[in-house]
Order: sequence, then structure tokens, then C-alpha cells
Amino acid sequence: TNRLMQQQYNCQQARTKVTMKLANLSCSLFGLSWRITRALGFLHVRRTALQQSSRPLLSLIAMKMSKTTATHNDQKKYAPSQSVVDPGDGTKWRKTVACAVFNSKNELLIGERVNSESRDSSWQCSQGGVDDAWEGNGFQAETVAEAATRELYEEMGLECGKGVVLVESACTDVPAVRYDTSGTDSWLTKNGFQGQELHWSIFRCVSGLGDSDPSRMCDLSGCGGEAAEFSNVQWKPVDWVVENIWPSKQSAYQALQKALPVVANEWEERCNQLDFTGTWSRDATLNENVVEGFVERGIEKSKAIAQADTPYMQTWQCSEKDGSNTIWKVDTYNGDDIKTIRRSLDYKVGPFQETFTGQAFLFQQESGGTLERRTAYVAEPDSDSKVAHVVITQIPQKDGAAEESRRYLKNGSLVLQRTYWAPSSPIKEGVRSREFFLRVDKD
Repeated sequence: TNRLMQQQYNCQQARTKVTMKLANLSCSLFGLSWRITRALGFLHVRRTALQQSSRPLLSLIAMKMSKTTATHNDQKKYAPSQSVVDPGDGTKWRKTVACAVFNSKNELLIGERVNSESRDSSWQCSQGGVDDAWEGNGFQAETVAEAATRELYEEMGLECGKGVVLVESACTDVPAVRYDTSGTDSWLTKNGFQGQELHWSIFRCVSGLGDSDPSRMCDLSGCGGEAAEFSNVQWKPVDWVVENIWPSKQSAYQALQKALPVVANEWEERCNQLDFTGTWSRDATLNENVVEGFVERGIEKSKAIAQADTPYMQTWQCSEKDGSNTIWKVDTYNGDDIKTIRRSLDYKVGPFQETFTGQAFLFQQESGGTLERRTAYVAEPDSDSKVAHVVITQIPQKDGAAEESRRYLKNGSLVLQRTYWAPSSPIKEGVRSREFFLRVDKD
């Protein structure tokens, strides 16, 4: 009995010690939890105060921390690329997209790779991987079109709907092509890829100035947080690009070359839908920013207001048709007097000179002169046919100044959109105005 009582006492003592240790541990954890909560609360208060009083400073600190983290990790965190596994041999191919941007001449927009040697093969289209689902895109895998739009912006600064438009119907005309990069000791090989499966996305140029000189519409500094990819851009015939592209990519560009007649024919048909035939009269009540556009040219405001309200009538008729190159003959009348033609002009496609007599109000010429002009058909998202007739005019006596006159049809109206660039204004900051013309019975 004594032995049993002694054992019960020892067990009770052991339970007491365990209970005390658990109590001490619980207190310690509670204290730690309290200190963490207090610290977090302090940080929250400090952060809130800083956000309210010093947002620029916080942005700078965040930028510095980001750069420090990037330097510490020695690499940027990139999205994983989608891949395709060949069911026959099990090889893995990285899914990529290439951006084929065409101008009115069906020339291809290519860029010269940064830090590349001076050789023709350093020129290529904008290209990159199709992102798989990851935290950076909200775990939503990209489509080919989304990847192409992103790559074109990051590498050339071109925004879809502004500098270019995606022609989705033409994208199916070019098949995907695989090109092998094995044995090149590239990062693709190191990551188990046999090569890349390239999908083409077709775009059309929107910019009238960029249609002849792509440097006027591209930003090559690297957008969307990406490093610069290209140092220069140019338009080149597809045949030239195929002959001079890096040999491993040649098959992919040959696929684009083979599809070009179909792509070009579709563009020609769309351009032919743009029919300005008839007599048009401006409805001044619908003017948008017209007076401001005149004033920006240096025209007195009183004269600008009077000119914006002056009757403006034109007759358009097809003078010549050669494929998509429709030449329009345009008669401009003296106000609303359709019996008196003030000016008659053939808008030839490509560069041309217009010699005029008398006054040119827009270009502030009082006694005649010569205008350097260029006509082209470019993409226009707002147009019924998605095409616009564009005339670029170099402003006399104002070195570097230019005007784009963009005409297209919208819901039965002829829209005239003017963009004026002063000699010192950046390309994306031109002053824009719109005028609306209604078709009238000349008789």
C-alpha cells in the first residue's frame, strides 16, 4: 500500500511539472505573439502615415528595393512559357509568337537586335514566348494573340488599336513552324527544349507617319519594365527578310512568305471597300477640336473660328484603280457654291508634289507654293471598313512640322481627322481634330 501511494505521489508531481512547463511555454508564445502584433501594428501605422505624406518617397524606396532584390537574385523572375510535346518522339518545343506588322506596301517591320554584330541576320520581327499560367498573369495562360500584343508593346512600344491593329482573320493563313535549336548551348537546350514552335500574328500599321518611317511610331527603349530589345527599325520586303534572316529561323519566315499573297489580297479587298464617291458637305455643328487645331498652327483665334464655320464641300470620284491603289480626283468648291471649283487635285498613292496658286489657309501660304505630300492606305479601327485614306503633308516654312489628313467612312459619314505636329512636338503628342461630312445631292 505504501509503495502504491508513493507511485501515485510521484505521478502527481510529474504531472504538475509538465503542467508548469506547458504554462510557461504558453506564456512565452503569448508574449511573442503580442510583440509581433504590436510590431505589425506599429509598421502599419508608420506605413499609413508614410503613404499619406510621402508617396513619392515610398515609390522610390520600392524601386530601390526591387533593384536590390533583382541584383541579389542576379536575375529577373520571368513567366514560364507554354510548351508543346511531340506525341511521336516526345521532344518538347517552346511555344512562341512572332509579330508580322505590315505597312501599306505589304513590307514587314523588322528590328535590329541590341548589341548584335553589324550583319543583315541581326534583323528580325518582334518575337517572344507565350506565357503559361503564373502569378504574374493571375494564373491565366496567354493566347497567341495576347502574347503577340504584349511582345509588340514591350519590344517596339506599339500599342494595339493605336500604332497597329491585329488582323485576326489573317493569322490563320500562316501555319505554325518549328525550328530546332539543339546543340547551340542555348538556354532552350539547357531547359530541355528541342527548339521553338513559332506562331505568326498579323498586324497592320495605323500610323500615317510610321507607314513610311517606323521610327516615327516605335519606342525602342523597352516598355512594360523590359530591357531594350532593338536598336533600330525599318520596313523591308518579305523576300529580303527571308534571304537575310538567321538560318535556323528561315523556315518560319518562309511560311510567312508563302502566305503573303493571301494576306495582301485580303488587304486589297478591304481597301477597295473604301468608297468616297459623291459630293460631301461638312456639318460644322459636329466639329471636334477644329478651332484648337487651327490655333495650334499659329492662326489667329478669330480667323480659326470663322474658318471652322465656313461651308466646306468636295466631290470625290475615282480617277484610277490599280489593285488597292485607288487614285481619287477631288474637287473642292468655293464655299457652298458648287459651280465654282476652288481647287482640283488627284491624290496619287505614294509621294507627290502639289503646286497651288492663291491662298492655302491651313498652311498659311498667301500667294501659292508647293507642298510635299504622300498618300497611303492604312488601318483604322474606327472605320466601317477598318481602312483609312491618309495624306501626310510637310508644312512649308516650318521645318519638321507635319499634318496627317485621315479620311474614312463611319455610319454613312465621311470623317476627316487631322493631326498636326509642331516642329518640336513628340510624335505621340500631335493636336487632333475631327470634321464630319454628309453626302449631298450635287444637283
